[in-house]
Amino acid sequence: MDVRRLQFIGGSSYMISLPKTWVRKNELDQGDEIVLNVEDDCILIIPKKISESGKIIKGHVDGLKQYDEEFLRRFIYAIYIQGLDEIVIEDRNITPRILTKISEIVRSMIGIEIIYAQDGKIVLRCMNTPDFDFNGVLRRMYQIIEAMIEGIIEGMTTDDARALDEIAFFEVDLDRLYLLALREQHRRIKELSISVKWNDLRMILGARMVTKLIEEIADALRDFSIYVREIENKSESPLIKILRELKTVFSEMLRSYSDANLKMAEKVIKDTDRLLDEIMSLVSEGQEINYRMAIETLKEICKNLKSIGEVAFNRSVREMMSLQEKDMQRAEPISD
Repeated sequence: MDVRRLQFIGGSSYMISLPKTWVRKNELDQGDEIVLNVEDDCILIIPKKISESGKIIKGHVDGLKQYDEEFLRRFIYAIYIQGLDEIVIEDRNITPRILTKISEIVRSMIGIEIIYAQDGKIVLRCMNTPDFDFNGVLRRMYQIIEAMIEGIIEGMTTDDARALDEIAFFEVDLDRLYLLALREQHRRIKELSISVKWNDLRMILGARMVTKLIEEIADALRDFSIYVREIENKSESPLIKILRELKTVFSEMLRSYSDANLKMAEKVIKDTDRLLDEIMSLVSEGQEINYRMAIETLKEICKNLKSIGEVAFNRSVREMMSLQEKDMQRAEPISD
């Protein structure tokens, strides 16, 4: 934190000096105009030329951690929702095949294009959507859900397999809208927030989501304990093995979120998918109702764990980019 002294000048005004590094970074000279946005106890200082033109927010990724399609899709989604205008990915290991995968992922999202791809460098440009309408997007998402429900009912009542297969296309459209809405929410919060407080605000929002998911996990475990009371041969139940594995995944989830550990978050997401498959394999016809309900609560726990894993993954990507940005700044020899 840089602390400056307030000075009284001219009998009616106060003055504070600006850091020379900040002045140079924003290419300011003596006589340039500065805009002051006064908000309660804080003042946001913005160079007028930036305030008028709209500053392009850029992010930089130096090296991808993995190259499989599943990881790349999750990674690019995490970058996309940050609300950046331009993302530069540099990695000498990017092959034409990897570039093709990234291109396919980018085409599945709204308002983002690859504007450069050569020599181990990919530049993604996100198009601004100043007329973005949250209510309109929510309305459209509701319409898609309604259409999915109606399509499933029609497919089941008419025994039309094709109608049921088409439900997947609705889900893809809804995913694209969800990612766009999430990205624009991040941008709007960033615009409304004081810049020095943005990282703290984003942490609070993520933490609020994680605590809510953990609370839902606790509720599910409570319900599970009620259902298993009526199950026979509880000591020999395969549900015990699932619970032990969930305990391990929960511990790894907490570490992945607390430490912003990208690889651990990826492992949690994959482990929850595997556990969901194991839980589903326990379902069979003729099972008593309490056993089936217990299985349902385990499924809910897995889904919530995966959601937290995705929050941890997104946070890890954000912190990785932030740390690389700090490293780049330290590498620049700037002196007062």
